[in-house]
Amino acid sequence: MFGNVMHPNEAGPDAQDRLLDAAERLFAEHGFHGVSLRTITTEAGVNLAAANYYFRSKEGLFRAVFERRVGPVNADREALLQELMARSAGRPAVGEVLRAFLEPAFRASTSPGAEMFRKLSGRSSVDPSPEVRRIVYELYDPVSSRFVDAFKRACPDLSREDLFWRLACVFGAMMYVRADSGRLQRLLGDDLNMSDPEAAIAHLIPFLTAGMEVPPITTRDENEGEST
Repeated sequence: MFGNVMHPNEAGPDAQDRLLDAAERLFAEHGFHGVSLRTITTEAGVNLAAANYYFRSKEGLFRAVFERRVGPVNADREALLQELMARSAGRPAVGEVLRAFLEPAFRASTSPGAEMFRKLSGRSSVDPSPEVRRIVYELYDPVSSRFVDAFKRACPDLSREDLFWRLACVFGAMMYVRADSGRLQRLLGDDLNMSDPEAAIAHLIPFLTAGMEVPPITTRDENEGEST
């Protein structure tokens, strides 16, 4: 066993949840490299042996924090996309692809503890450290890649360059709304906020759909081929 021996109150699901909650909060506030595993265990009221037993390392704990939040979103996205692709015979409308991609993320933002994870997710999206990049890519990329393919099918006339910039706007809008920094409230009024998922969905999907459907700006390379 690692470190000190675990006491009975430091074992079981409750101890794991306390570690995950404390880690999520501290990683959101200080970043992956700004907090030690010992600091997290102290905050959680759990000894170091328990953290090593359940998560093996600080990186393992960081991954578990992300898996707890990202896993359900990925599952919802996968289910919606599979249903959409089957219903559309593989040629979905771009607005429906956007809805399948965005709705699960925005609806998850109202779950308990989601506000802290939104801060962590926003911070991690610009963290260049290899540990963070590896975990973010491994957890998000498999599902995101399937959505990129769906966008290609929905917008077959777009070049890779056009698709690249339009998806940059989609991802950027989603991350900005989820981060909810309060910047726009300061500019437009405190009665407005980004915490309502229904409002986010109602405003973003038609706006982004219109952007995705703008006629191509660059010429599509014949070598790019068609989605299969």
